[in-house]
Amino acid sequence: MAEISDSRGKTPLMVFTALLLTILVMRGPITCVGAVADEIISVLDIGYPAYGFLSALPIACFGLFCAAVPAMSKKFGLIGTLFISLTLIFVGAIGRLLPIYSTMLVATGLIGVGIALLNVLLPVLLRDYFPNNIPLVMGVFTGFIGFSGSIGAYFSVPLLHTFGTLNGPLGLWVIMGGVALLSWLAVPGRRKITVSGGVFDWKMLKKPMTWAVIFVMGMQSLTIYTTVAWLPTILSTLGFSASTAGLGSAVFLLVSAPASILTAAFIKAVGGNRPAAVIMTVSFAAGIVLWLAGGAWSFVGCVLAGIPQGITFSMAMILMAQKTENLSELLVISSLAQGIGYILAGFGPFICGLLYKGDGQWWPVASFMLCAVLLWGSSAWYAFGNRKLFD
Repeated sequence: MAEISDSRGKTPLMVFTALLLTILVMRGPITCVGAVADEIISVLDIGYPAYGFLSALPIACFGLFCAAVPAMSKKFGLIGTLFISLTLIFVGAIGRLLPIYSTMLVATGLIGVGIALLNVLLPVLLRDYFPNNIPLVMGVFTGFIGFSGSIGAYFSVPLLHTFGTLNGPLGLWVIMGGVALLSWLAVPGRRKITVSGGVFDWKMLKKPMTWAVIFVMGMQSLTIYTTVAWLPTILSTLGFSASTAGLGSAVFLLVSAPASILTAAFIKAVGGNRPAAVIMTVSFAAGIVLWLAGGAWSFVGCVLAGIPQGITFSMAMILMAQKTENLSELLVISSLAQGIGYILAGFGPFICGLLYKGDGQWWPVASFMLCAVLLWGSSAWYAFGNRKLFD
C-alpha cells in the first residue's frame, strides 16, 4: 500500500489551530440535543421513540458514510474532503434552526455525514502532521472531542433559557461550524495531501482481530452516544432539574477530556493495554449502576463512567494506529472499524427509546448498556494482543 505523499516540514500554528477548531465541532452538535431533549420533544410534538430515532440518526450516519472516506480522499485529497465535511456540518446546523421534524431529520443527517468523514480523516491527518508521538497526539485528539461534547451538553440549557428558543443551543453550532470552516480557508499555502492505495479487502471480515477492533470502536461509541442522549432524562426522572441533569452529562464528557490526554501515562502506570481495559470496564460499569442511585451518587457515577469513556476512545485510536504499518492501512481500518462500529452504536439510543416506557424504570436501559461495556472490555483484551491486522 502506498503512503500519503507530501513534503515534510513543521506544522504551522494556523494548521494546528484549524485542527483544534475542527475537533471542537465533532461531538457538540450531537451532545447538545440530549440536554434539551424534553424541549425538542415538546416543540416538534414527537414521542420518545421518535426522539430516540432522531438522536440515533447521526451515529448511524457515522457508520454508513465512513466507508466513503478512502474514495473521497483519493479523488479530492484529505484537505478537500475535510472542506466537504465541514460544509455539511455548517449547512446541517443551519437547517436544524427550523422546528420541523422532517427538516430536523435531514439537517441532523447532514451533520452526521460531515462528522462521519471527520471521524476517519482526523486520525490520519494527525498521524501525518505529528508522526513522532502517536499516543500523546491521539490522547489530545480524543480529549478535545470530549471537550466538544461537554460544550454541547453543558451550554444547551443555559442558552435555551437565555434565548427562550431551541435556536439558542442549536445556533451555537452554526457559529462553531462556520469558524472551523473559515479557519481552514485562512491557512496560507495549504498543502495537498493525497492518498493512493488503501483498498479494502473483504477477507478482513473473516479475521477475529478485525471484529475485535470493530467492537472496541463500536461499543465505546454506543455507550457514549447512548449516555449523552439519555443521561439527562435519566437524571431528570430521579428528581434533578433540567440544568442539573445537563450538568451531569457535561461532567461525564468533561472528565473524559483530561483522561484522554493522560491515556498513555495511565496505560504505562497499570502495566499495559490489557490491565487498562479491565480497569476501565469495571469503572464504567460501576458508573452506570451509580447513575440510578440518585443524589450525589449519580454524579459520582458520571465521573466513574466519564473517565473510562475518554480513555476507551483513546485506546481505540491507539489500537488502530498500532495495528497498521502505514497511513493507507490506517485509513482502511479506520473507515472499516468506525463504519461498522458506528452502525452498531447507532442502535444504542434507539434501543433505549424502545426499552424505556416513560415510567421511571431505567434498569432495562442500564442492563443493555452494561452488556455493551462488557463486550468492549472483552474485545479490547483480545485486540491488544501481538497480532497485526494485515499479516
